[in-house]
Amino acid sequence: MNRPLKSALAAALAVAVGSSAALADKWNMPVRSNERNYFTRNILQFAEEVKAGTAGKLEIVIHPEDSLTKQPEVKRAVQTGQVQLGELLMSIHSNENAVFGVDAVPFLATNAEENRKLLAAARPFIEERLKKQGIRLLFVVPWPPNSFYAGKEIKSVADYKGVRFRAFNPVTGRLAELMGAIPVTVQQSEVPQAFSTGVIQAMITSPATGVDTQAWDFVKYYYDVKAMAPWNIVIANERVFSRLDPKTQEAVMAAAKVAEERGWKLQAEETGKLVDTLRSKGMDVREGSPELMGELRKIGDQLIQEWSKAAGEDGQKILDAYRKG
Repeated sequence: MNRPLKSALAAALAVAVGSSAALADKWNMPVRSNERNYFTRNILQFAEEVKAGTAGKLEIVIHPEDSLTKQPEVKRAVQTGQVQLGELLMSIHSNENAVFGVDAVPFLATNAEENRKLLAAARPFIEERLKKQGIRLLFVVPWPPNSFYAGKEIKSVADYKGVRFRAFNPVTGRLAELMGAIPVTVQQSEVPQAFSTGVIQAMITSPATGVDTQAWDFVKYYYDVKAMAPWNIVIANERVFSRLDPKTQEAVMAAAKVAEERGWKLQAEETGKLVDTLRSKGMDVREGSPELMGELRKIGDQLIQEWSKAAGEDGQKILDAYRKG
């Protein structure tokens, strides 16, 4: 074979290899929890379905427990294209815009039916804000209802006075203040160390986080007050997403729709099991006393009013749609 022909064949092979490589796209995705958590299990299945639905053209690499990007930075990392997509607790960004905290307002939506109605009412406003930031909302999955963990008996709000209380977003920090507790911002992955070093003494969180962080090593009591069920959202960089061919885009969105429905079902299935796990590990699982629940609902009414004021006209529209839903 003469040299020019060999060179031409080599060049053609290089183009072919390059084209094949270009067809296979790999996206990195930071997620919040470990592989045992139903959120991460759901996302792992979502990634498998995306790969199958795109015939291997798009592969999503999952990075659990904030190992790639810490929770507070995930949204910004997606927005700037540092990562292509990510999962985050939406309400940690409620200081940026109050609409992002609608899911975490205590005693606004306290059961699955109410939570679905709230998402239906709020979703257009959430998508609008994300779109302006170059972000696409893929799907939303709720945490199990959040309740209280404490090292001592809690009969009324007064029992929280002066207690160092873990806050994971602005509204739980405000809840702590209204109870007379001292709010301390601690992310999920830091909870065990915060308890063991005395940085926090109590918290409000889901039974899923309680199990993930082995809360029974630090506190004895779990008060099942079901204050709210915050949402984790999965988002993608819109510019990166738009570069996908139409069929690949359709496959991603179809997998996202399935993942959202599966995630809500998993939440319903897992909640009771997770509370049973807390009980089996020696935690004293209780209902809130009538006095405590009455006080908490009054605080909840105040927090709903504060949220509505902070969210402005759109906040009132969301509440109106939710209450009519």
